[in-house]
Order: sequence, then structure tokens, then C-alpha cells
Amino acid sequence: MSIKKSLRRPLVVVGACIGTDAHTVGIDAILNIKGFAGEKGLEYYSEIQVVNLGAQVLVPDLVEKARAAHADAVLVSQVVTQRDAHIHNTTTMSAAFREAYPSGKVPLLVVGGPRFDESATDELGVDRIFGRGTTPSEVASYLVHAMSSRAPQRASKRQPKVKEVKP
Repeated sequence: MSIKKSLRRPLVVVGACIGTDAHTVGIDAILNIKGFAGEKGLEYYSEIQVVNLGAQVLVPDLVEKARAAHADAVLVSQVVTQRDAHIHNTTTMSAAFREAYPSGKVPLLVVGGPRFDESATDELGVDRIFGRGTTPSEVASYLVHAMSSRAPQRASKRQPKVKEVKP
């Protein structure tokens, strides 16, 4: 299913490197139109609006920018791993988003980097983890699938409202 059919608007993706991480090669490869491994980045897709915040973004600023952009998904790249900084930064980010948004309204939280264990989503409080060598099309496919399953049912498939009849 396409984004246009399921959301009826562009999918908004906010991306950044958080904390002290200044290594934007990974997030740029996924977001920028230049892409990676012969594939175009998410900016190439006409149904995706990308907001790339760059490097060394503080978590409160990421939350604020995501709220302002009405982000459907937040992509974070973490390469700096000394003293498990990537784990600390990710759990801090996840907690901040869950605190700032009502239950069920948190954007998809996606992290990536070479040192993440892709099975640690629950531990880190994120929806998906991508490792080394991930391509833009893999991320786009995941986002479309995840957002399509989150999108409200189409009007034609909704249960009809029952009118209250007074005797």
C-alpha cells in the first residue's frame, strides 16, 4: 500500500544524530537524495517529507522539532559508542518522546548504527533498529509498512455510527 493511499498526505520523517555524535554519514545516506549503495535517499520519494536536523542535536530539541514538523517517524543515527553512549542516548530519546506525546501518538522511533543489536528494540524503547549496510529502500519499506498499519481505517471500512433513537 502506498503512503498516498494510507495516509492521504506526505509521510513526515525527522532525522538527526543526537548527543555528542557528529557522524552524519549514516543518517545522510538514508535521508539525502544522494542516497547510498546506488539507491536514492528518502528525500527522493515524492510522498516523504524529510527534515534533517544534522549532528549533535539535543534530545529536547529533537522532540520539539519533531512536534513542530508533525513527524510520523523519527530516525536517529548513533555511531559514537564509547561507554555505551548510543544506548544511553537512545533510551533517553525514547523516554523523552513517550513523555512528550500522548499514549498511542508517539511517532515511530527508529535508530541505526553499526553497534546496535537489532533485536534490542524493546530494551531501548524504539520501534526498529537498523544496522550497518542498511539501504534507504529498506528504511522506506519499513516506514511505509509500519505507517500503513498505524493509519486509521479508511472511511468506507469504518463501522457505521448508530444513531440513538428516542421513543
